[in-house]
Amino acid sequence: MLESYVTPILMSYVNRYIKNLKPSDLQLSLWGGDVVLSKLELKLDVLEQELKLPFSFLSGHIHELRIHVPWTKLGSEPVVITINTMECILKLKDGVQVNESLE
Repeated sequence: MLESYVTPILMSYVNRYIKNLKPSDLQLSLWGGDVVLSKLELKLDVLEQELKLPFSFLSGHIHELRIHVPWTKLGSEPVVITINTMECILKLKDGVQVNESLE
């Protein structure tokens, strides 16, 4: 019952940063409360817009994303999202000056 309310909220946040994620990928167990997603490809354009770093993202992947929803204590315990190994290849944006002194 709670799943029908919480799953779309989680999906909206996770889907913002992950490519090709389907709602069926986030089907959560009412009693277990855990979902594990593996080998996820990041939406690089969204990361660049949100983080505003002097780098361009050339590629980005998450090895494992774990979401724990404490269904029976949702009002008193947090939803925990754990990223296990995120790999990104970055390139310095054109026109960015690098200070090479190590003072």
